[in-house]
Amino acid sequence: MENKVNVIDYGFFKHDGLDFEYQVSGNPDGEALVMLNGNGGDYRCFEGDLYVPLSEYFRIIRFSTRGTGNTPLGDKKLTFELFCDDLKALLDYLGVKKTNVCGFSDGGNLGMCFAVAYPEYVSRLAVFGSNLNTRGTKTLDQLGIIKDHRIYAIKAALTKDHEWKRRCEIEGMMVGQPKLNYKKLSAINVPFLNVFGEFDMIKRRHSRRITKAVKGAEEVMVLNAGHSTAFKKTDFLILPVVKKFLGV
Repeated sequence: MENKVNVIDYGFFKHDGLDFEYQVSGNPDGEALVMLNGNGGDYRCFEGDLYVPLSEYFRIIRFSTRGTGNTPLGDKKLTFELFCDDLKALLDYLGVKKTNVCGFSDGGNLGMCFAVAYPEYVSRLAVFGSNLNTRGTKTLDQLGIIKDHRIYAIKAALTKDHEWKRRCEIEGMMVGQPKLNYKKLSAINVPFLNVFGEFDMIKRRHSRRITKAVKGAEEVMVLNAGHSTAFKKTDFLILPVVKKFLGV
């Protein structure tokens, strides 16, 4: 589907000693829209089919975070704070002073962290299946994440293989992170949309408290849907909601 979208710019920008892969696509005259994918996905990945229809209206900015796509992992511990600085560096490189932000799962977590850390850059924020901290993840799901992380860590230590180290570091983004709370989130003062599945891996009460924490925030719970399966209802449910929220 990506080949249907006009590519404005693709390449790499240098920051913190690394070459970060990025792409700008869509409408060159449209407002900027940063799309942030979930854990482990590179710039080409975004759950559902929002990217293609939104590209008609927006200049879409995407990038491969550390250790994904063609962006090196680097030597630093992966944190949302570090990723916020990476995203700011990309926007500064592109000369973008203000942007809409849309993120799924860890991408939404990054969006919230970014809006808290650099509020002057964000005009609207939409998140999908996102959480403020690990307490917001259902216990069995969080235990599965911890288990996978430990397995990757052991394999990385035994084999000294870079791929296992990369997988360990990326999975580790969901262990003990993010480190937001409702008070920090309440500082967000831009239009905010929170979408989550009825049977999401994020606890429903946690998702609803996220909505309540941001003044004037909108909320959509997708019935009979899980963490990513909510995007199966993109065309007739999620896309119209997102377009209305973004003003198109």
